[in-house]
Amino acid sequence: MKHPHLSTVVVIDDDPESIRRISEVLTAAGYQPPRAFLSPEEGLEYLRSHARETLAVLLDVMFGDHARGLDILQEICSLPFVPPVLMLSAHERARLIETALKRGADAYVAKDDLESLPERLESYRLKRSKEFKELYQFLRQFGILTQSEPMRKVAEKIQRCAPTELTVLIVGETGTGKSLVARALHQYSRRSNGPFVTVDIPNVSSSAELLSSRLFGTAPGAFTGAPPQGSTGFFHEADGGTLFLDEIGELSREQQSTLLKPVEEKRFCRVGSTKEEQVDIRIISATNRDIAQMVDTGGFRRDLYERLAQEIIFLPPLRERREDIPLLATYFAQTLPAEIWRDTSVRFQFADATLEELQRYPWDGNVRQLQNVVRRCLILAEQQKADSITPRILREVLSSEPRSDSVSGNNGTLGDIEQKARKERIKEVLEKYRGNMTKAARELRVTRTHLHRLCRQYKINPQEYRSR
Repeated sequence: MKHPHLSTVVVIDDDPESIRRISEVLTAAGYQPPRAFLSPEEGLEYLRSHARETLAVLLDVMFGDHARGLDILQEICSLPFVPPVLMLSAHERARLIETALKRGADAYVAKDDLESLPERLESYRLKRSKEFKELYQFLRQFGILTQSEPMRKVAEKIQRCAPTELTVLIVGETGTGKSLVARALHQYSRRSNGPFVTVDIPNVSSSAELLSSRLFGTAPGAFTGAPPQGSTGFFHEADGGTLFLDEIGELSREQQSTLLKPVEEKRFCRVGSTKEEQVDIRIISATNRDIAQMVDTGGFRRDLYERLAQEIIFLPPLRERREDIPLLATYFAQTLPAEIWRDTSVRFQFADATLEELQRYPWDGNVRQLQNVVRRCLILAEQQKADSITPRILREVLSSEPRSDSVSGNNGTLGDIEQKARKERIKEVLEKYRGNMTKAARELRVTRTHLHRLCRQYKINPQEYRSR
């Protein structure tokens, strides 16, 4: 069975008949119809945001009387991720094909020999499938269970970012596993033998002075109630390792100011002292808030954001990776009995119908909420002497779970209304400019990168507006 995330083939060719024949060959071999583009610019724009989900690119050499495929090939090869590129040849001169191969194309396919295409693509699919499994195993060693496409991207980002000294900002809803990703970044880094120190910002940031004393320590007699001998702070504790600032979006503007120099230079003064100290730390932070919007509206300092977010990892909510729900639920059912009853021999299975209901539930609290629901299902099943967790047991547990307004049918909270308004505004501007992201971003007063991120968040496809 073909991996569902490894079947997208992109065709960039100005010949509709050629595209039709390629589509027939691929669908007959079990692939989904390819994403086809008559315009090379539109095909390239699609690949800028979908290259990682693309199994292969079929790119024509000639567009009209010009070998524009060679220029497009160079653009594709400059992307952060380069999928295999097969050049489509209709008896072009051998020199053109040779040039394409030298510039990074994997192979070429004669348009009168398309029957060989599925066999070529299968070799790419098998290779990528093996890579995917290795990435999922990589995440599992850090306690992150998944088999979904969105989390594969997270794994790739961790592997790229962890060995560096760049600051990383992890963005995701409550319960998506931000702290697990932070630990993975630490454990996969060169600092893995050093300390990993977590700062829970909401619990230490009641005032700028208190935050500074907890982060940087205090000099003797710094203020009333301070330790007479002075104290060290979280920055000292993390020396040689990683400092994880959890829920960084909860900082006030005043508190944000105190972090500017320490984050950038790793230099600071203890509260009540003018003596500067320096530590060797890497800073990772996390937030469940739309911090990019906070920057745009003035709620978060842009200069601090840029210091904290040299790399950004976005964690998808559970509702966007529903294929992981049965895997996670089964794992919790196997491991939680040891926590609940201190008995590793207790085993409960989920009925198939129960797993189906779990996949339909909205999970506003994400993985953490799923874990709590499974825990309560286990307790109820044990009380009722049930052999398995049935839909009836699940419904009884879920009946006491808070439901979001979007699920219960109400008009929505202020946050829901604001999200809907933002989505509609983005769609309105994309409609106005026919999907031109540069012009749309300019009118919305956001960066082009931020607009791409918002489109992914709200599931808006700019490509649809270009064809109107």
